Amino acid sequence: MLIRSLQFRTELVIYTFLDILPFFVLVFAWQAVFQGQETIKSFTLPEITQYYLLVMLVERMTSTYFESWRAREIREGKIDYFLTRPFSYINEVFSKDVGGKLVSITITVPFLILFALVINSFIPVSTLSLTPEKVIIFLLFMVVAYVMQFFIAFWIVLLTFWFEGSSGIEHFKWITVSLFSGSMLPVEFMPSWLQTFYQVLPLKFMYAVPIRYLQGSLELTGSMLFQVALTLTVMFLLTKLFWKKATYLYSSAGG
Repeated sequence: MLIRSLQFRTELVIYTFLDILPFFVLVFAWQAVFQGQETIKSFTLPEITQYYLLVMLVERMTSTYFESWRAREIREGKIDYFLTRPFSYINEVFSKDVGGKLVSITITVPFLILFALVINSFIPVSTLSLTPEKVIIFLLFMVVAYVMQFFIAFWIVLLTFWFEGSSGIEHFKWITVSLFSGSMLPVEFMPSWLQTFYQVLPLKFMYAVPIRYLQGSLELTGSMLFQVALTLTVMFLLTKLFWKKATYLYSSAGG
């Protein structure tokens, strides 16, 4: 998959620019909000700009997009091979997505860094105070965020065994993740009812927690780390359970 993804490197660059364009609109909107004000909700304009730059970085490093074509693969009965071989379908989906993700990160992250430098010439962006410990913990959170995104995406794929149009739930996934992870809005700007869901759901570990930690505005606690470990364990066990139930419903004909 890593080699195959290189065939679409130009497409990856185009998608990166498409992700960057809405950011310009967002920056102008926040400029208008901060006009005449130094800080809002403990954020300065350079800090909020930095926050959304990091959101773009996390999104490119952790997001998954395989739901639609994997759901079609199941509907067309094209996973027989992985039901009769030692290499399971879950491993196949995961390994191929990781291969594609490595190419995506290698190509797009340098463009994002260049974009951040360009933005900094127009709007001052806060400088990150980085230490080796912070960088390592942030990268570990990126692994956690990717694994969580993968499990959620794979659940959508597995729903194809029960619902033919399950891939449409992908849009619901993006809305839910955007609202409750902190990628659309920092928690400080959320209404109280949304903050309640934010605190309860583990989606905050995808964006808000690692970003605010990297910015130096959040201290990690033992309860947070326990919640991360518990979330990944539960998601893994549910995935194994869903897959076991799903295989009983699978059928295909021909080859």
